[in-house]
Amino acid sequence: MRQLLDHTTEIEQAAKLLRNSLSAIAFTGAGLSTSSGIPDFRGPGKGLWERLEAAGADEVQAGTIQAFGRDPQAFYERMKPLFQKIIVAEPNEAHFALGELEAKGYIQAVITQNADMLHQRAGSKNVIEVHGSLAEATCIQCYRSKTFRPLLDQYLADGIMPRCRECGGAMKPNVILPGEQLSMQAMLAAKQAIRHADILLIAGTSLAGGPATTLIDTAYLQNSRLIIVNQTPTLMDASAEAVIYMDVAAALPAIADILREERKR
Repeated sequence: MRQLLDHTTEIEQAAKLLRNSLSAIAFTGAGLSTSSGIPDFRGPGKGLWERLEAAGADEVQAGTIQAFGRDPQAFYERMKPLFQKIIVAEPNEAHFALGELEAKGYIQAVITQNADMLHQRAGSKNVIEVHGSLAEATCIQCYRSKTFRPLLDQYLADGIMPRCRECGGAMKPNVILPGEQLSMQAMLAAKQAIRHADILLIAGTSLAGGPATTLIDTAYLQNSRLIIVNQTPTLMDASAEAVIYMDVAAALPAIADILREERKR
């Protein structure tokens, strides 16, 4: 409760912006899923990249598309702890708040850098996954796609990298790895959504880099108003109309609560 009181003005301002919006879009990053037990990439002391960098350059490179091509078995072994966290993760209050905001018409879509599918499980319908999804895996030889979860469950049970039943090729999860280009289809859909947005609700990302953050530049240059919810400062804070330095799992439900109560009056 203390944390909410400290940010009452900012939360109310964010709710006001969404209430008056004609077309708002959410843009989410890894920080949205940390309360679900999935580590983010750059969080102090616990970020995935920070831990890989501490382990040495080889560990950082192990997650690239080049490393997958050279030794997919080693890739699966290095990613196993993360996979184990993802399969037991449940949507948190931030995911449910965004699902409610979409259902009530306050936001029209969620553009996410996450591949964990927690937005969909929390009720979001229009989700654009610019960094891919763990819903499916694709054979790197014959390009046939399969549902990834059964393949992952089998790997976690026996430790043997998933292979294509048709040709024997390695099955790569349909996430965008470092060294890969983002999906043109997803980026076009995201740009189309941004083009019509008068508000961009940025949540759970420091905007520290990555190709998808060019979408934020697009919104800014077309004068979309920005709401930023993140525990640490971002590169766009000075340009935002509301900045809330809070855990998204507390801030987003607080915004949804205000809008829900207003509808009851």
